[in-house]
Amino acid sequence: MKGNKQIIFAIVVVVALVAIMFTPIGTFFKSKIEDNSHVAGSDIELTESDYDIDLIGHNGAANTNLIDFKKSGEVVFLNFWGSWCPPCVAEMPTIQKLYEAKGQKVKFVLIAIQDKPTVFNPFLQKNNYTMPVYEPNSPISNNMLPKVFPTTYILNKKGEVVLKETKTRDWNDKEINDLLDKLIAE
Repeated sequence: MKGNKQIIFAIVVVVALVAIMFTPIGTFFKSKIEDNSHVAGSDIELTESDYDIDLIGHNGAANTNLIDFKKSGEVVFLNFWGSWCPPCVAEMPTIQKLYEAKGQKVKFVLIAIQDKPTVFNPFLQKNNYTMPVYEPNSPISNNMLPKVFPTTYILNKKGEVVLKETKTRDWNDKEINDLLDKLIAE
């Protein structure tokens, strides 16, 4: 009797897995768990005051306020990261390559969160990362404060969010390069 229950359970599990993988049921579940935050036009409700963050510059960057970048009339690559965050560290080489390719035409703002200059500056030097890094010197609004790390925004010349990504990715891929080229040309 016990053996029959195990066989029935195994069959039910296999049928459920097949249903999830190969039917509309799986598509439904995938849409519920998949992160679509990178899709342009996703629900991004940031106000002018959300960008009002005093920043201390590191890695050659001057002290500034995030709102100055938003109002600069230039394309902005804004990344919230930490040297303590393995996914953030994993994408840093691709951000560096993108910075080397587009840094003359795009403003790069990498904001270290829950990190200390005594930790992230040696990390940057060790890896020869030259992109500008900042630490916040004023409170970050709940709307702007990332819920996951890394979180990246790309803003167009009008200061509008055109892309938000809340996971690790290759930032120097063709899709991002094409998007930045398009935004620069606008």
